[in-house]
Amino acid sequence: LFRSEEDAIMTAIRFTRAEERIINRIQEDIPLAAEPFRLIADELSIKESELLETVARLKEKRIVRNISAIFNAHRLGYHSSLVAMSVDEGEVEGAVEIINAHPGVSHNYLRDHRFNIWFTLAVDAATSLEETAAVLARHCRATDHLILRNEKLYKIGFMLRMGDDAPEDGEEDEAAGPNGAALAHDDGGYALSGEERDAVLLLQTDLPITPRPFDAIVSTTKSSMSSERLVTIGEALKQKGIMRRYAAVLKHYNAGYGANAMTAWKTEAGRGEDEVMQVFLSAKSISHLYRRTVHPGRWEHPLFAMIHARSDGELESIIATLEKKSGLSDYLVLKSLREFKKKRVTYFSPAFDEWKKENMG
Repeated sequence: LFRSEEDAIMTAIRFTRAEERIINRIQEDIPLAAEPFRLIADELSIKESELLETVARLKEKRIVRNISAIFNAHRLGYHSSLVAMSVDEGEVEGAVEIINAHPGVSHNYLRDHRFNIWFTLAVDAATSLEETAAVLARHCRATDHLILRNEKLYKIGFMLRMGDDAPEDGEEDEAAGPNGAALAHDDGGYALSGEERDAVLLLQTDLPITPRPFDAIVSTTKSSMSSERLVTIGEALKQKGIMRRYAAVLKHYNAGYGANAMTAWKTEAGRGEDEVMQVFLSAKSISHLYRRTVHPGRWEHPLFAMIHARSDGELESIIATLEKKSGLSDYLVLKSLREFKKKRVTYFSPAFDEWKKENMG
């Protein structure tokens, strides 16, 4: 499994009990309040200064990747999909540069398969995802490409829990409201006001590690919106299920989860879907579980499960257990050979229109 130098440094790190508690807590939720770190410190019965110092240290060591809002792209009016491309080895570097330049690409990896470049692509409601993927494939000189849409979401959400007594991993649904509650109805994109769009942009900013971080965001960006209004709108977006949560995201390798793989499984006719899904849903090591598009003769493994483990041996054991319990024997283990990009999409960024003007006329 490929690890960049910066990722490999922290793989074997050991956390203190205080660090474990803080890491677990900030992955759950950061309060949308004037002084969020004080509220968390009070909850953990520690000093705010200790919390701030610890979180700053975790970010400096690149254990905490960032802290910001996690939005439901669909509810913001964006279309997204996993895209796989088959690119000749000599064309990979150039293709990566082209793909990463698109503002809607958040993750991009080299994987061990004929379809060797895998990335997530998001476009706004006025743009064709199929046309955008075709333009990228043409510019990348791809010999083939697949759009692997999320046909059905079974599970999304994963917290890298620290410590033997850590609670179970949280689960979220794409159409989930606060605390994971299902929305009464999800009618697709939500028509945001101009003020709400401004707030979405601001809430995607990496949270400064200061006592009043939302004041700092407003000041740094020179926004005309007050910090009080920002957190009020943010909480409202969370209640509507447009924001999934406002929380910290860790770098998996640096936090000790050094063996990760995307697996794709071919489901078998005659075996109950509910029975199979229960096996995968019960595996705490799976962060994302989807049924994606089948392309007959080109891609026939629709069940995607992203698995996280602390070692290659543990990863192999998890996969073997899933195979045995589910009865599914035809599957692919698509390990990441290189990570080309891992950065959240900045929704409502003008970069989307700029890319379309330059590449789609």
